[in-house]
Amino acid sequence: MTEGKKALTVSGIPLPLFIIIFIVVIVGCMMGAIPDNLGGGFALCLVLGMGLMWIGDRIPVLCDYGAGTILAVLLPSILVYLGIFPENAVTIANNFFSGYDFTSFLVPGLLVGSIMAMDRKVLVNAGVRFIMPMVLTILFATLASGVAGAIMGYGFTNTMLYIAGPILGSGISASAVPLSEIYSGYSGLEASTILTMLTSSVMVANVLTILIASILAALGRKNPNMFFKGFAGSNGMLLRSEEQKIRITEEQKQEVIRDPDQTSYTLLRTGFVLTLGIFIAARILANILPGGLHFYLYMIIIAIVLKLTDILPPFVNEASGRWTDFMSKIMTPCALCAISLGVLDFSEIIALFEDPTFLLLAVICVIITTIISGALCYLFGFYFIEGAIMCGLGLADMGGTGDVAVLSAAKRMELLPFLTICSRIGGAINMAWLTFLASMVL
Repeated sequence: MTEGKKALTVSGIPLPLFIIIFIVVIVGCMMGAIPDNLGGGFALCLVLGMGLMWIGDRIPVLCDYGAGTILAVLLPSILVYLGIFPENAVTIANNFFSGYDFTSFLVPGLLVGSIMAMDRKVLVNAGVRFIMPMVLTILFATLASGVAGAIMGYGFTNTMLYIAGPILGSGISASAVPLSEIYSGYSGLEASTILTMLTSSVMVANVLTILIASILAALGRKNPNMFFKGFAGSNGMLLRSEEQKIRITEEQKQEVIRDPDQTSYTLLRTGFVLTLGIFIAARILANILPGGLHFYLYMIIIAIVLKLTDILPPFVNEASGRWTDFMSKIMTPCALCAISLGVLDFSEIIALFEDPTFLLLAVICVIITTIISGALCYLFGFYFIEGAIMCGLGLADMGGTGDVAVLSAAKRMELLPFLTICSRIGGAINMAWLTFLASMVL
């Protein structure tokens, strides 16, 4: 197939046919004919997300910096703000993503396979090395942001509590909301007033992490040693040692293909069922074990134990990776569009520009976090870009949805387990540290 013919398809669908489907969905949205259910949510978000990513990925120059992802995660929100898209589109996308809990289908599908398809040696070496730079990034980035805030007249502790704090807590529901209640308890201010400020910080950071991920990925592709040796990994490499490359070994590949009846459909089904089993097992553990840990953490633990003990046949590990590939390639555009339509409020983003100091400090915090995390992870044996993405951007994005958007922009979905650790364990460490700080200064 020639390059010209490839340009006439959208994810394998002939372009004329996809245009017809795209127009039908848009007309249905304008007429209010798309139902507010799971089918309607898929029709609206998947088709619109695929179309926008296809367009963005073909914009000269900008396509190298993740224009497809950025377009899918911002343009629908802008169209709603301008009144071009009706409010029923927001309702459908919000219910699809949150009400019907699409994330409980998306995140496990991305998470399990990204672990099961890893090389066991990488899993051991990388996991042990990752915790310390993550903790140090939280502390150093918060303090450095506070210093920047003091220099700009915003205040050392104010910057740490109201800008760096929520940004490094990975999200709104897991960071901004509980922090607003904690701060309210110590300061006596209304939690709703505090939450507006904290949410604004998270919103700025989430958009910026996607942009930074796109830029870092583009720089790494141009030259893995652009600024220094070990600046970026390639072909799935995570640690700066050739033998640490993330890959399915030749022995595993032979194990997978030795059965002639093992079709791709069977692999997908096997990976899907394994993911469901781990998903339910994690929910059970979250219900019966003390500590209140999120079930995503138990999913990671179960998958790691299965991988390290090597009790599953190699083809099952491969099947899990195939299912994750499917979820990544098919469902990511859908998730990005749903986030843009149902979660992002573009009017809030515009309102942030009313306080340029606040906006600039939020940007500085994300940049500082990216640089510090990349440097610390580099010292612990990771490539700089991989470390900056999985640690810095993993802390600064909007939790699970932000993880998907960042990794999609960076084209490094295999890093999802590390970003999930940042969102959950890192978020808990960040909240504990900020609770102590608030008790001292508020």
